Amino acid sequence: MNRQRKTEQRRIAILGSTGSIGTQALAVMAEAQEPWHPVLLTAGKRVAPLLQQVHHQQPECCVVIDPDDLAAFETAGVQGTDFRVGEQHQLDAIAELDLDLVLNGITGAAGLRASIATLEAGIDLALANKESLVTAGALLKRCASASGARIIPVDSEHSAVMQCIADSDPAAIRRILLTASGGPFRGMTRDQLKDVTIEQALQHPTWKMGPRISIDSATLFNKVLEVIEAQELFGLPPDGIEVLVHPQSIVHAIVEYQDGSSIAHLGEPDMRVPIRYALHQGTRAAGQFRPLDLVERGQLTFEQVDGATFPALEIAQVVMDHPGTTFGAVLNAADEEAVAGFLSGSVGFLQIYQLVEKALQQHSPEDLVSLEQVIETDRETRERVRSWYL
Repeated sequence: MNRQRKTEQRRIAILGSTGSIGTQALAVMAEAQEPWHPVLLTAGKRVAPLLQQVHHQQPECCVVIDPDDLAAFETAGVQGTDFRVGEQHQLDAIAELDLDLVLNGITGAAGLRASIATLEAGIDLALANKESLVTAGALLKRCASASGARIIPVDSEHSAVMQCIADSDPAAIRRILLTASGGPFRGMTRDQLKDVTIEQALQHPTWKMGPRISIDSATLFNKVLEVIEAQELFGLPPDGIEVLVHPQSIVHAIVEYQDGSSIAHLGEPDMRVPIRYALHQGTRAAGQFRPLDLVERGQLTFEQVDGATFPALEIAQVVMDHPGTTFGAVLNAADEEAVAGFLSGSVGFLQIYQLVEKALQQHSPEDLVSLEQVIETDRETRERVRSWYL
């Protein structure tokens, strides 16, 4: 977007600024030599950490969707910052604040409206909210094409794929290999998974993440979402994207070409690296990170996914075989509700697979035509899944 300004400040919104992606993004911005300016910070519920960020960053606007302490938020009072409550105010701020980039770090389907609003406004979208593409990829791409805005992946795997592809001819790509750590239960049997606890499932071996994505990594549904996201971003058919278990999480993705060569992206597991790449939009800016020492790391290993024990990819194959339909919204909503049930103690670990599979089996898919259709499919699926275990 072309603007005439007195300074070269880049105006950035951080949606979900108090979460893992948001806090790391602010840390990356603090490293930058150029004058980043976070003009909009938003959070879902957590008022206290948001107010700390506001006092430090002094944005023009901050929004909390559903505050856990409304009184503290309304009386905070930071000069020059406009305090707002509710999702609509977040969408309004995106449209009003003359932004150069929006980083969507919101977790779950709650981030979809913001992704659409960003692209409709012609603003580049740094996307860590994979659910936006899973539930409504066709709509996002349509909005981006109409406005000229870009979708810049922030997930480590998709950032890696984008860098491996670079300026290559897409027709020369034979397949994409996404890696998965295998989660905390790699090597366990199905019988052993029956009684795993919430605490065990949250202990990811290599990444520090929020509760939902940690459980999704344990079930491998997170990798399902990433395969669908890769389909939407890079245009490959489902049989052109494969998943390998790589416990060390050093190789983030591999792109294999038709001439027999493969290009891999390697690095220590650190989300600040893909965040930095996205914020600098392809410029390899200096930053704080742990250099990769392959000698110290030693052996890097790869395994096939144990689909019999972790059947997420098989369950979701119907979604990958029908891109551009409401199947994506059903998958994500069913998974979010099943994970919420597990985290509340109402659902066993293996029941997550059963609930998602049942939701997909009972759905008659439709082609995606509108945001309202996605939202209604999401709502109906959540009600149905909750009725099965509450």
